[in-house]
Amino acid sequence: AEYMGETFQNSCKMAMHMDQMAELNHMGVPNVGHMQHMQHMQHIEVDHSQIPSFLTKTWDIVNDPDTDHIISWNETGLSFIIHDTTAFLTEVVPKHFKHNNLASFIRQLNIYGFQKVGNKHVCEFRHDMFRAKERHLLAQIKRKTPTKRMQFDDDDDEMSSVKTEAILTELLQLKQRQDLLEMNLVQAMNTNDSLWNDLASCKQQQREIQDNLQKTLYFLMTVHGAGDEKKPSLAEVGIGSHLGHMSGHDASHN
Repeated sequence: AEYMGETFQNSCKMAMHMDQMAELNHMGVPNVGHMQHMQHMQHIEVDHSQIPSFLTKTWDIVNDPDTDHIISWNETGLSFIIHDTTAFLTEVVPKHFKHNNLASFIRQLNIYGFQKVGNKHVCEFRHDMFRAKERHLLAQIKRKTPTKRMQFDDDDDEMSSVKTEAILTELLQLKQRQDLLEMNLVQAMNTNDSLWNDLASCKQQQREIQDNLQKTLYFLMTVHGAGDEKKPSLAEVGIGSHLGHMSGHDASHN
């Protein structure tokens, strides 16, 4: 209701100015100032919410000085040029649209009556109502009557967007599975290293036990006065062979 009230008041103001202009024209009084004021009122009357988002987004993209090296107005401001299509599709388009397809972008331009200008090696487009510093003119750009071909193209774009999202979701799931497998592999490698360390520790303990037994055997033989007779080795008393068998058994597992 508030919006309708403001619109009605603005319409009344414009009607009053038009009546004043007609009266001044009848009297032969110049109306340049009134014309400028009417143009200003027309600029104010533009309802930007009624302008298709494609047009406003495209105008803002072209008008952004930070991306002039990618896309910008030409010298006259009556057309725009895409200087770097690759950067345009990877850095600019995805920030404003749900796709990164140049053909889809150009198809939208054609739907709104844009024309390609310049030679085939330059990606330059123009529209009489698409100008630098005159964003209000976008309200005068009308969409062409959709044909069956355009409807098919729109459906293709929608299906392409759905397929792209599905593929990205699947890739994300595959990446998560890969990360999980890598984590499990690292854990298995750590477990394997731990087992090898335990085995090495057991072998070291075995050697220490064997040395202690041999020392104990010689000590006992010395205490019991074996004299100059040949002292038996651990193998001769059956201890060394048993330990050797244990060592060989461990070695076979290596």
